[in-house]
Amino acid sequence: MKKERKSLVFSMFINLVVSMLKIIGGTFLKSYTLITSGYYTLCNFSEEFLATIGSIVGHKRANKKHPFGYGKTEYCAQILVGVLFILLAIYLFVKSLFLEYAQTEPILAFVIISVTLMLFLNSNYLLQIGKDIHSQMLFASSHSSYFDALLTIASSLFILLSVWISFFDYLGVLFIIFFIFYRGLKIIADNIILINGQNDNSEKITNKIKSIVKKTKNVTFSSISLINIKNYYCITVEIGVEDAITMGELIRLEYSLRKKIQTNIKNIKDIDFEILKK
Repeated sequence: MKKERKSLVFSMFINLVVSMLKIIGGTFLKSYTLITSGYYTLCNFSEEFLATIGSIVGHKRANKKHPFGYGKTEYCAQILVGVLFILLAIYLFVKSLFLEYAQTEPILAFVIISVTLMLFLNSNYLLQIGKDIHSQMLFASSHSSYFDALLTIASSLFILLSVWISFFDYLGVLFIIFFIFYRGLKIIADNIILINGQNDNSEKITNKIKSIVKKTKNVTFSSISLINIKNYYCITVEIGVEDAITMGELIRLEYSLRKKIQTNIKNIKDIDFEILKK
């Protein structure tokens, strides 16, 4: 647990530095897209901060979906976090309507390269430590940093185009706002499901998923938990992977498994993965 918390604190520091670089760099070099991207990184920071607090005060090991614990009160606290993310997205959207957009400075490319590199390195660090100590929280944080890096690369297209046409800066702002809004909405939806759902032990679904995982190369099946919401399921599958797997390979593997499971089992609505070393 100490190593997990130290790694989370380190990741929080990286996310704070990255968000400040984005916000300050965007302010001085006239890029509202980069400033808004900085707010997205602050969302990562806030989730890791809450998870760190939850790991200290809670009775169970923290993860991204359960930073405070596993009771209904704790789920409601997470719903509040989701609401705050949505309010942030709405605030940024309203503010974006009244900003004066200008052509950005080409030197901004150096800021983008720097923060993207920091995010990729942080993702790789968290993945390696997470595999060593079997921390789902670190795996989740590694995913978040990797996705933030990809999102920064995607938003850089808007930033580079806004060097010539300022309107692309506005489109980049909307692009990032969408992901902040979606993130808040997903947090709310996930926790409402956890509040209203019932644990299920369907052997039919378990055996189907087990068969799909076993047919996948370099992956082993460990366990599965099912939550039944009326006519559909939300599942968490625990799988074993090779120690040398990279975050990019892990994300592609999860995408492939998710697609196979949802294609073969129609009433599966949401799938999460927990990772073990083989």
